[in-house]
Amino acid sequence: MFSTAQPDVSIIGVMRTALLLTAALAAASIMIAAPADPKPVEPKKAAFSYGDQKFKTYGSPTAPLTLELYTDYECPSCRVMFLDTLPKLMEEYVKTGKAKLIHRDFPLPMHKFSRQAAKWANCAGTMGRYDLVSEQIFKTQMEWSQNGNLDGAIAKVLPPGEMQKLRALVADTKIDEGATADVAQGQRDAVNQTPTLEIVYKGKREQIGGNTPFQLLKQYLDMKLAK
Repeated sequence: MFSTAQPDVSIIGVMRTALLLTAALAAASIMIAAPADPKPVEPKKAAFSYGDQKFKTYGSPTAPLTLELYTDYECPSCRVMFLDTLPKLMEEYVKTGKAKLIHRDFPLPMHKFSRQAAKWANCAGTMGRYDLVSEQIFKTQMEWSQNGNLDGAIAKVLPPGEMQKLRALVADTKIDEGATADVAQGQRDAVNQTPTLEIVYKGKREQIGGNTPFQLLKQYLDMKLAK
């Protein structure tokens, strides 16, 4: 026979209370376990370095020839090389994919302001202004080499806002001057004069010192490429 007796109310109440308590504890544990929204982490800034001076490298990385041009901003022959010969090299070899060009600073000890000039140019390079500033430094070589007033020479081609930023970079003594890595490479290459063109072809390094006329340089480069 089925019993018609009513269930004990107190037991039902206890069970209901237990179920509610269990659900509350479970919800609380979820809230405790859930991690708080993470705070955005500021990316760690890399130390300012000129070790990888991409703004001084031109042309295809797969070009058969690599031309490493060592110059001194206070060297008159370098000025001629930079302003007269280099544009032709860029046009006929770099832009056509035949060569990759790398500018390298090699300030000579007898030139008082050359290393500082390299620092101005390299700092400008971090602002995307290497071409403009390096050309201006060479163009005004006769002016600033008398008194070291590179600021005055460069201010003629940069707007005031950019010039202010550039001055701050140059004044920062924690910044590597930029010529250090180039000079070290030049010492490994046994560079003893400026300008010097280090030619890398099929893993071999060859050197041409002095301001070689473009036509002679062209003949030599074409001969290398023909091999």
